[in-house]
Amino acid sequence: MLAIIACLSGVLALLVLSELLGRKKILRGDPQRQFVHITVGSYIAFWPWLVSFDTIAWLGAAMLAVVLLNRRKKLADFYTKVDSKSYGDIFYALAVIFGALLADEKIFFALAMLTMALGDGLANVVGQRYGKKWKYQFLGHTKTVLGSMTVWLVSMSVLGVGLLFAQEMVDYSAYTTLLLVVPPLLVLVENTAIWGLDNLVVPIAVLLALNLAK
Repeated sequence: MLAIIACLSGVLALLVLSELLGRKKILRGDPQRQFVHITVGSYIAFWPWLVSFDTIAWLGAAMLAVVLLNRRKKLADFYTKVDSKSYGDIFYALAVIFGALLADEKIFFALAMLTMALGDGLANVVGQRYGKKWKYQFLGHTKTVLGSMTVWLVSMSVLGVGLLFAQEMVDYSAYTTLLLVVPPLLVLVENTAIWGLDNLVVPIAVLLALNLAK
């Protein structure tokens, strides 16, 4: 029970901090959304060391209920007011649920969530701040070169370092293949996903790749 409280209280603390930063106009709009995206996702990544995967799935379901309620009642503006056409907050909660259902190794769940949280979050931050001059169109979506490079480099870094702690599950050949194949695949996902669907597809893609390489 204490572990569940720790999981929920950590997320709640980050959301409250986000709201405080928003009300003080330190973070507003997209930067506020990315703060939540990165910090909450990074915290959730380590839940398997606190609770079981079944519990994580139920916690994800609770998150989904809160997200849907927030969309209806507008309790907080850290996500839903950024883009009314995006359902990233819903897919974020679904990622926790399906991640817990698909993962059978703690480290695999952690890497999937970290790749989603850091890769997408930092890509948005870098692209918005530094990549406005280098843009390209892909299937009707406007992307930045630096944002896509960030997804590639972050995913390679997360997997490259994280899998060093999973040497008994992934051999060197599979390790090398994952580093060569997964990052460009995730860039493709980021380029094609709409409505915030990448929040769900990215961690699932990472988990499937890791499960196949095991």
